[in-house]
Formats: sequence, C-alpha cells, structure tokens
Amino acid sequence: MAVNLLLPELAFLIPLIPICASFIILFFGKFVDRAAHGNLIALLSLGSSFILTLFVSGQYILNLLLGNHLEPYEKLIPWFSVGEFSIDLGILLDPLSTIVSLMVSLISFLVIVYSRSYMSHEGSPRYYAEMNMFAAAMLGLCLSPNMIQLFLFWEVMGVCSYLLIGYFYTKASVPEGQPHPASAAKKAFLTTKVGDIFLFLGIILLFTETLHLPSEATTLLGIHGPTLNFLELRALIESDLLHIDPMIFVVIALLIFGGAVGKSAQFPLHVWLPDAMAGPTTVSCLIHSATMVKAGIFLVARSYFIFEHANILGDGTTLLVLAGIGGITAILAGTIALVQTDIKGILAYSTISQLGYMTIGLGVAGMPAAIFHVLNHGIFKALLFLSAGSVIHGAGTQDIREMGGLKEKMPHTWKVMLIGSLSLAGIGNGFFSKDAIILHALHRAQHSGFGSFHDQLILIVWLFSVITAFLTAFYIFRMWFLVFPGKNRKSEHHVHESDRWMTGPLWTLSALSVVLALYFLVGLFIPDLSFEHKLVHWLEPGVQALDFDWIVGLTSIVLAILGISLAYLIYYPRGETFISFAKNEPVFKIEVENPDLIAKVQQSVRKVTYVTKKSFFGLMV
Repeated sequence: MAVNLLLPELAFLIPLIPICASFIILFFGKFVDRAAHGNLIALLSLGSSFILTLFVSGQYILNLLLGNHLEPYEKLIPWFSVGEFSIDLGILLDPLSTIVSLMVSLISFLVIVYSRSYMSHEGSPRYYAEMNMFAAAMLGLCLSPNMIQLFLFWEVMGVCSYLLIGYFYTKASVPEGQPHPASAAKKAFLTTKVGDIFLFLGIILLFTETLHLPSEATTLLGIHGPTLNFLELRALIESDLLHIDPMIFVVIALLIFGGAVGKSAQFPLHVWLPDAMAGPTTVSCLIHSATMVKAGIFLVARSYFIFEHANILGDGTTLLVLAGIGGITAILAGTIALVQTDIKGILAYSTISQLGYMTIGLGVAGMPAAIFHVLNHGIFKALLFLSAGSVIHGAGTQDIREMGGLKEKMPHTWKVMLIGSLSLAGIGNGFFSKDAIILHALHRAQHSGFGSFHDQLILIVWLFSVITAFLTAFYIFRMWFLVFPGKNRKSEHHVHESDRWMTGPLWTLSALSVVLALYFLVGLFIPDLSFEHKLVHWLEPGVQALDFDWIVGLTSIVLAILGISLAYLIYYPRGETFISFAKNEPVFKIEVENPDLIAKVQQSVRKVTYVTKKSFFGLMV
C-alpha cells in the first residue's frame, strides 16, 4: 500500500533556506551569535534543511522500502521563454535525487555543528555564509529538473569552492610543500572551469539537437519545442523520437562526462583536488564527502540514459571511456597516497582514488553500484576528514612525521578514525559498495559482448580496481599506525582531545557507518533486504542485479587484510621505538630497542622495503 507524499512541494525550501540564510549571515552574522561568528544562524538553517529533507525524501524512500512504485514528482515554475523554448525552475523528486540529497543535507549539517568549535578562532560570518551557499548549491543541483538549473547550481558551487579553498588568503607564509590558499583556490577554479566548458558545450549541442522534434513528440509525449528537461529527454530517447546522428550523440555524452572529469577530479583534471586542502579542514570535508566532487558523479548518473544510448550507438566505446578514466584515476591516486606525509593530503588522494571507483562503476554499466559507493563514501570520508581535523586541532600539526602517540591523549578521535579507516580499507560499510563495483567490472569483462578488445580493456580496469583495493588498505593504515600508536614525536606540543561540538558529529558518523555495515551484512544472507538489489530496482528498473559473489568478496577482504598487515609490519611502532624522518630520504627509519619476535619480523620487512625504496629513489633522481 503506497504512502501518499505529504507536502512534496515544500522541497523547494531545501536549498532555498540555506541560500537565504547565507545572506542573513553575511550581513547580520556579526550581530547574532557574535562569539561564534554567526554559527547559530547556519545551524538553524542547515538543521531546518536537513529536517525538511528527512521529511520529504524520507517519505519517498519509505515508499521505496515498502516496495511501492512512485512516479517522479516534478514541480516547475516558469522562469523565462525564448520563442518555443521555455526555461523552468523547480524540483524533481525521484529515487536518485532523494537519496543523494538526504546524504548531502546530513553531512552539511554535521560539518556546521563541528565548525562551531573547530572554527571558533578563525571563523567569520563570511565563512558560514559561503558554507551555507555551498551546501545549498549541491542540494539545488540534486533536485534540478533540467540541465539549465543543474548548470546554474554547478557554477555557484564552483564559485563557493574558490572562495572557501582560498579562505586563508591573507596568510603570509605556508608550511613547506603546501600551496598558498590563494594559489590553490585559483588552481581549483581554473582547472574545474576546463570541465565546465566541456559540459556547457555538451548542453548547447544537446539543445540544438532538440530544436526540430518530430510531430510525434507532441502527439505522443506532449513535448512542445526544444527541451533540456531530464524527464522529457529520457522519454524522447526511450521512445526513439530524438533523431541524432550516432557520432554526435556520442560526442554529447563525452562532453557531459568532461564536466564530470573536472568537478570529480578525474585524470587528467585531478590536479586541483590535493591543493584544495589549503582551505579549512571543514571545507575539505564538505568538498570531498558531500558536495563538489560528488557533483560530477551525480551529473553522469542523472543523465545516464544519455550515456546508455550513446554506448549502444558507439558500440560500447562511451562507457569504456568512463571505465578507463576511472581505472587510471583510481590506481594513480592510490599510488600517490602511499608516500604522502600530510594527513589531509593522504585523504585527498584517497578521495580521488575512490572517485575513480565510482567512475568505474558508471563505466561498467553499474550506475546503482556507483551511487551506492557515493553514499558510503560520503559517510566514511566525512568521518575521516573530520577526524583528521580533530587530530590537527589536538596535535598542532598536519604532518604525520610530527605525530605519533596520540592514542592516549585522544581517546575519542583514535576510535572513530579507526572505524573510518576500516570502512575505507574495505572492511566496514565501504566493503559492500566497493566490492559491488569490482564484481560489476569482472562481470562486464566476461560478458561485454563488444569483442576481445573491449573485454581486455575492461579486464585491465578490473585489475586496477583490485590492486587499488590493496593499496587503499595499506596507505590508510600506514597513516593510522604513524599517527596514534607509539610515542609523540613533537613532545613540545600539548596534545588534547576535541570538545563535544567536534566529537559529537564524529560519533554520529561512526555509528551510522557501523549500522549501515550491519544492515548491508544482513542483506547478504537475506536477499529481500539487500540494499544493493533495492538500489538497482529503484534507479534502473528492469535491470537484473548481480548476486553477491563470495569468491570476489572474500578476495577483497583478503586484499584488505594483506594491506593492513603489510602496513603493520612496516609502520607500527611496536615496543620501544625511535622513528626518524629525514626530509631528503625516501622512506621513514624505525629503530627498535629490545625487539620481541614480531618486532624482529618487522625489522626484516623494513630492511627490505628501505633498500627497495632507496634504490628506486636513486634511479628516479
């Protein structure tokens, strides 16, 4: 029995409330809640937006969970028209928009709660105004019913990211090896603008191809004149009434993907994302987990019907390009993360690598699997970034060479960061979505139907995804073992735990990660409760979901355990240790006094890795 949606037209308030609040904060924030720079207004606005999203999206998702079929809800308001072409503003409620917007609103609200303490000394009304607008732009993008509105919020997001990454633009100097915030902001803005140009060209080309619709479009579908409405475009393509030259259609799809490459930091436009760490950690969290980088993946998912049709017309080339770019991005960023010493830098390259996984998912015809990973990654990466902020706040540095021994002084942070690290490594909730992408890649390599060349390339992509799974477990626990166990390597700094404003969101995200992992685990044994199967049914009706493959799943678990074990043998400071990090050396040196049996094994492994890296470093130099 379907549960009727109550007041779905209120969905337009979800982005509108934080948009209005951003202007209120900017002009009146210094008078309201002066001590916290207007944080109270931001809390109320994004809290209201989250509650409203929970109310509107929750009803929709509840119907989906009950097995009820709901037609997309669309509410349009005319904006302006030119001839037969009219541009509307409005909202679109469907499984994709409701699920993603719920994740975005939750993380945005928790980041603002966390900011009350984290930004207490460096915050300003400008910061909270820009954060509100940033979150509102992503929410507006999720609910957009057409390409024009999506592109409008897409550009607002780009401006907000520029302002927030360069928030500390007045800094006189920055630590060695880090970009100045002003330079990082310009780099992010200009690099993503390259992708924006591709997307804009794709929209223009798509528009021109809908200028002359056949009369059947009006009589059968009620579509008058050119359109960029998602529901109307889908109806035209599925009814085969949009007569476009196959090559042009493929070009349109690849131009749209070009926008995603810039926004979601895919190779070769990935270079802006690591430098974006120059902004506050809360900004990094919002960019990496819920807003900026997820916008590109969402764009492809929203227009996936275009990619599927272009893939058929192009004999499998279109989605192969997506899978190939995703595979290269995943393994490239994973290898770079292995040698980072900035705790935020490690997480930045990790994000790029995980975005590569999502793009692989899109490319191997597993759009629901990609969105599955978007949701999971949003939760555990927000947890990891906010945990990193707690570490930086408590340790007074973001260089892992100057950390160590934080476990005793930060009893909350080490636990929540362990949960986040396990999820990223593929043992918590992250396992289920990452494994689904790996399984789809393997299945596509075996049953692509496009010939041996496609099969071989997809097989390489699958191999990249498997290797990246091992690298991910290794580099994230390399970080964890060097930050929390052992002795502090910067003893002059007073390490302290964060307050409840910061640990509250951390434990909320940790609990959510654990609950999701348990729910997904139950779904392996009770297919009717499988979230992945439900997601496939909601997002791609008629597509047969792949059943969980225990061999593939156990392989992923073994690779994660091997990665963690190798990180333990090389970096865990067991017993009385002395760790030195000469900046001109390619590796860390860890010396152990009175080693036990396990420490002796560690010494042997470290000796091999040190010699290997030293030799490789010498060859590179």
